[in-house]
Amino acid sequence: MRIAIISTPFIRVPPSGYGGTELFCYELAEGLSARGHEVTLFATGDSVVTCRRQWLYGSPCWPPMPEDEVNHVGWAVSEIAREDRFDLIHVNSPIAVPFTRFVRVPAVHTLHHASCDESSRIYAQHPEVAYVAISERQRSLEIALPRSCVIHHGVTPARYPASVADEGYLAHLGRYAEEKGTHLALDIARAAGMQIRIAGRAHPKDHLYYLQEVAPRLREGGASDLGEVDLPRKAALLRGARALLCPLQWEEPFGLIAIEAMLCGTPVLGFRRGSFPEIVDEGVTGFLAAPGDAARLAALATGLARFDRAACARRARERFSSAVMVGRYEALYRTVTGPRRSQGSRAA
Repeated sequence: MRIAIISTPFIRVPPSGYGGTELFCYELAEGLSARGHEVTLFATGDSVVTCRRQWLYGSPCWPPMPEDEVNHVGWAVSEIAREDRFDLIHVNSPIAVPFTRFVRVPAVHTLHHASCDESSRIYAQHPEVAYVAISERQRSLEIALPRSCVIHHGVTPARYPASVADEGYLAHLGRYAEEKGTHLALDIARAAGMQIRIAGRAHPKDHLYYLQEVAPRLREGGASDLGEVDLPRKAALLRGARALLCPLQWEEPFGLIAIEAMLCGTPVLGFRRGSFPEIVDEGVTGFLAAPGDAARLAALATGLARFDRAACARRARERFSSAVMVGRYEALYRTVTGPRRSQGSRAA
C-alpha cells in the first residue's frame, strides 16, 4: 500500500525527548516500511526516518500553536491531493480530520488525547473516517463513532533491553503535571523510604504547578530531577528502576512510558483508572491500587525486591511490540481500502 502519515509540526520524529504522538508515528512508519509498504511521513524537517518524508517546517514549532498545526496539516493534505498517488491517509490530530475530505482516498484517524467537546463535534461531522482509539477506556469516554476500533500502542523491544536486576530506586518519567501525579510520585517514594529519580519537563501551562508542588518536594531530599532525557538515557533509567510510579489523576488514554518500563522488566505502579486496567497485567507487569490510594502504592513499592522482571519483559513483548501494533494497523488499512485496493487499483 501507498500510505501517507501526517505527524505534528511540534516535535521531530522520532522525538528526542517527550513526544507520544511523534513516537507513535515513528514506530508506525518504520514498521509499515519494513513490511514493504510505501510510506510518506509529513513531519518536521529534522525528523529522521527510513521512509520518504516531506516537511513544511524545518524545525519543530514550540510551544504548540493552533495556527502552526493548521498550516502544517493544510499543506500536507494539499501535497497528498496534488500527488494523487496514495491509497490511504492516516492523520493524528482532530484538526486534520476535516481536511481529509479534500483527498480521494480513505482516511484513518488515531485518537491520541482525551475526549473533549470540540474534537467530538468534528468526529460527529465526519462519520466516513475510520477512528482508532488507543484504549477501550478512551473509546468508552468518546461519542459513539460508527467506524471505530481499538489498537494499543507498541514500540520496538530492541530499544528497551530487559534487566533482571534493579538498582533500588523508583522512577517517574514524562510531563510534570498535576494530572500525571508528579507530586504524588514524590510523596509515594518518600512514604516508601526509597530514592526516586524523575525525568521530564513541565509544559508552559504546568509551570506554576511545578513551582508550587514539585520543586518544594525535590528540595526535601531523597529525589533527583534529571530533566528531559533522550531514548538511551530513558531506557537506562527504566532498566535500573525497581518500579515506575504512575499515580495518574485523570483518565489517561494510554501511557507509552508504562509499556516502555514493562519492556525493560520494570513493573508499573499506578491507580486503577484510564487505560491502566487494560495494559497492566496485575502481578505480572505491575500492580494497581484504587484511585487516590497512594499509601497502597507505597506499600507495594517496598515489596518488589523479588519481582519477576523477566516474566514482565516477556509479557510486554507479547502484547506491546511494534510488530503487534503495526500488524493490526495493516489489517485495518486493508479493511478500509476495500476490494479495490486488493485488485491493484487506487481507491477513489
